[in-house]
Amino acid sequence: MLITRTAERRRQPVPRERYRAVARTAKRRRLGATARWPQVALGLAFFTASFIALPRLTAGIGAGVGELAGSLQQAVPGLQGETQLRLPGQNTSVGAAPIVDPLPQFTRELTLQLSGKVPAFAIQPGRVVDVALNGGSITTLAIDQSGAFVAPLTLREGVNAITVTLRSDRDIVASSSYTVTVDRTPPTLTIARPTAGDPVDGPTVVVEGTTEPGASLQINDRTVVPNPEGAFSESFTATPGPLSITVVARDKAGNETTTKLTIVVREPPPAAGPTMSVNLDRTTVKPGQFVNAYMLLRDGTGPRANVTLTLSVGVVTIGSTQTDASGTAHIAFAAPTTEGDIGVVVLGGGASGRATLTVAR
Repeated sequence: MLITRTAERRRQPVPRERYRAVARTAKRRRLGATARWPQVALGLAFFTASFIALPRLTAGIGAGVGELAGSLQQAVPGLQGETQLRLPGQNTSVGAAPIVDPLPQFTRELTLQLSGKVPAFAIQPGRVVDVALNGGSITTLAIDQSGAFVAPLTLREGVNAITVTLRSDRDIVASSSYTVTVDRTPPTLTIARPTAGDPVDGPTVVVEGTTEPGASLQINDRTVVPNPEGAFSESFTATPGPLSITVVARDKAGNETTTKLTIVVREPPPAAGPTMSVNLDRTTVKPGQFVNAYMLLRDGTGPRANVTLTLSVGVVTIGSTQTDASGTAHIAFAAPTTEGDIGVVVLGGGASGRATLTVAR
């Protein structure tokens, strides 16, 4: 009976609705598995990109922190010196040294008023400022609520080393150092030209000389810049008559040397006009004999070239020629048949020259 019933059950057909429900369930499972593949791929790509970029991101964060620390060190100290602040339990250095008001690099004064402030974040109970001059005794200054401090110093001639230290009991919090040079010697000043009392052809006057290298210079309130060795030269226009010249040299410390002199400016000499000389190779000849005439034309600047010259013997024009680069020219002519002294005249270039030729049998 059991075997018969089982066979009967197997032969019973599956209802159509049940078959469709099973098919729909299988289709949804296949679609769900297909839809999850893009999510898995996207997650895998993100993980890979993060793994590659993580070292660069870490390096960038480290560099950013380094730049921030560098900017903080530059912004807080503000002025001069080497600054350090020791944080509790760390070896980190941040700008916390006392900020000293600007100091002169060079001065001629032996007294100096040192003033400044401690940064607000570095002010704590029990902290003081120590000022040391040239490695000698230390002056300890109290800090007020604003962080300000003042210390009068007596300097020595030459280089002075100043150290300003922020201290807490025996621990040095931060320090800064400075140098101030005291120079009380006036700069050298020598005037090479002109010499006091000398007459000078105007209208241009030239002043030349030397001073201490690095010194500034003024000539009659006009600023002149010497060369690195201290030599200087300045020219200016002056009217005829007495002229006072004042030269002031000032070094970096403020020391001055002044030289005054008076000269006489003369009217400029008139420009020299052109001149001509005429020379004959013989001054006494027979009628019809050939003579060579040599001419030289010059002016205030020297020989004049390419100038046309015309030669005449008595009232007769013989001919023309041009001067060469040396200002000379040459013309040959035959002596006239008339006996006696005859003038040889040359004209050209705004000048004239004359020579005398004697004709005799």
